[in-house]
Amino acid sequence: MRPSNITAGAGKLQHDIKALRAHWDRSREEWDDPVSRDFEARQLAPLEQAVAQALHGIDELNQFVLQMIKDLGPTE
Repeated sequence: MRPSNITAGAGKLQHDIKALRAHWDRSREEWDDPVSRDFEARQLAPLEQAVAQALHGIDELNQFVLQMIKDLGPTE
């Protein structure tokens, strides 16, 4: 596993959740009723929280992999 693969996926995930939030915020300009608020509370907010936790975990995994590579030294 290469650290760049880990961070590339994390970067895409972070980009995509920010894009989703931006689209949602634009949607809320036209759609602000109990259904939209319920969707945000029950779907979007938990998703954003889960993504934040996943990104934190990915960062920790990346640090661990980098430390292993450093500790093991060159493979060739």
